[in-house]
Amino acid sequence: MYLFRPVFTFYILALFGYLSIQAQNKTSFYPGDLWFDTDKNIINAHGGGILFHEGKYYWFGEHKGERSNAALVGVTCYSSSDLYNWKNEGIALPVSEDPNSPIVKGSTIERPKVIYNTLTGEFVMYFHLELKGRGYEAAHVGIAVSDKATGPYQFIKNNRVNAGKWPLNMTVQQQNDRLKASDFKDWWTPEWMAAIKDGLFTRRDFEGGQMSRDMTLFVDDDNKAYHIYSSEDNLTLHIAELTTDYLDYTGKYIRIEPGGHNEAPAIFKKDGRYFMITSGCTGWAPNAARLLVANEIMGEWKLYPNPCIGKDAELTFHTQSTYILPVQGKKDTFIFMADRWKPKNPIDGRYVWLPILFENGLPVLKWFDNWNLSAFEQMSADYTTPPEREGYKLVWNEEFNYEGQPDLKIWSFEKGFTRNEELQWYQSNNAVCKNGVLTIAGRKEQIKNSNYDAASNNWQKNREYAGYTSSSLKTEGKKEFQYGRFEIRAKIPTASGAWPAIWTLGKSMEWPSNGEIDIMEYYRIKNIPHILANTAWGTNQRFNAKWDSSATPFSHFLEKDLNWADKFHIWRMDWDEKYIRLYLDDELLNETSLEDTYNGSLGENKNPFRQPHYLLLNLAIGGIHGGIPDDNAFPLVYEVDYVRVYQKVK
Repeated sequence: MYLFRPVFTFYILALFGYLSIQAQNKTSFYPGDLWFDTDKNIINAHGGGILFHEGKYYWFGEHKGERSNAALVGVTCYSSSDLYNWKNEGIALPVSEDPNSPIVKGSTIERPKVIYNTLTGEFVMYFHLELKGRGYEAAHVGIAVSDKATGPYQFIKNNRVNAGKWPLNMTVQQQNDRLKASDFKDWWTPEWMAAIKDGLFTRRDFEGGQMSRDMTLFVDDDNKAYHIYSSEDNLTLHIAELTTDYLDYTGKYIRIEPGGHNEAPAIFKKDGRYFMITSGCTGWAPNAARLLVANEIMGEWKLYPNPCIGKDAELTFHTQSTYILPVQGKKDTFIFMADRWKPKNPIDGRYVWLPILFENGLPVLKWFDNWNLSAFEQMSADYTTPPEREGYKLVWNEEFNYEGQPDLKIWSFEKGFTRNEELQWYQSNNAVCKNGVLTIAGRKEQIKNSNYDAASNNWQKNREYAGYTSSSLKTEGKKEFQYGRFEIRAKIPTASGAWPAIWTLGKSMEWPSNGEIDIMEYYRIKNIPHILANTAWGTNQRFNAKWDSSATPFSHFLEKDLNWADKFHIWRMDWDEKYIRLYLDDELLNETSLEDTYNGSLGENKNPFRQPHYLLLNLAIGGIHGGIPDDNAFPLVYEVDYVRVYQKVK
């Protein structure tokens, strides 16, 4: 007994210490951890959404108790200017004590969202409402308004949606089909599912209005607002256009993924396209997220696979989507908001906020133990003006701030099989400039070898097909430099088989007597990934190089940042008459003295690093160093944000 007491006391003190630390001014997000407001109380805003208004964020959510998911208090509101630290603004929409009120204490109020109407000056709240004592039978939308962001909000009405209106994308034949829900003795049969897709439940609920459960709101660039909700017994999503005052429906709505069993919709818009992340329906248990994409909000939506990548991706990291937040003042930056539901102790449901990444034009979600808003800058293109460097002058830069093929006045392309018995076929199609970056894509696809010769002993000719494609760009004959500071900002693929590189070759003589500088290479050595920084020059034997190599295990960088591979990094070369120094994010990886880099006799005993060099950017796959490709990782994406060359001022 006496032994237990000090241990217990230590535990309590440690817990209070933890709570105190967590409640201090935050500068980062810690997904899944306890999150405290500025009064050191746990934030209680579940299933929430965020409104940005006049320089401040407002977070609205469900107030949860310890034993019940019913609405016993109402909708809470918190405010923040930085997204990390939140002030409790109180109860924005309290439950009613009137037993005849639809929002009486004990009803169900879920997923509240608030939007601001610039025409009326009103803040409008929508939420999923279930009437007390009726389970999930009602499937109503509730609407409330306020003239202040923080409330209090006045409840004005509730009902089902678009009674007597047909979806825009439901055919006349589907509208007039005589099949009824009562015609089916068994659900979930192929015949029943086909009927669902054809609008069985839409017809069932036509007169009384469509069900509205898990929901969100979205205001488009033209200030039109939309209510997006799970309908038809959670089998089909609907998007319904709102009237200009945001208090009713125009009657225009569409069905999305009929029979797909989607809920928890969260939507955002980027580059004119609409993206929606949803969840499957598995009660309180998490499942794999889904991704839907459209070019028009009321147009055709295409279903894509789970946008989550990595451990627990199949469970959406044990969460379910609630909202997608555009970060103000940061271009193309979005936060995925999700909840970890705990039905046995609802108040302990945790919030998981993650940055939305983009690969191949589609959103991607990866786990971060902690992160802050600066991560968006590390994961996005840098549109700022190239900075001045003391003692240097910017002599050339390529920012890739245009769309389409790389500038042919600067870049040329290698073609076909080139070197190192690599698996890819180089072609120009795999290199595209968009959103401020050059993207080199490594694809798993079969392409005919135009140089195929079955009788040849040359590996470049005796392969009938290539199983992969990629691109290799070079500035040979167009942009060549002798000495200077070279800065290249890039994000590299790190899957097995990927062999991205940033390197230079001298303009004169055969390799290696022309000199090679590998500002960056990434590949596996004995199946362990490394980042390399090398120089090579000629010897007395043809195609035999002398190397000064540095190979740093990739784990060295992951120890500093587990999400290193998701971010852009700056590779730098400082090259003058005496040294070549190669850096990664200002960490010196290799230094070569030019006193040691004279060629052998085949290179006329010249120093290949005292001549102009041209730049190469390429993504190889496999080969003598790339390793066995992980086909599940394709397409590989290698992004280059900019190339900048400075030279010393004389």
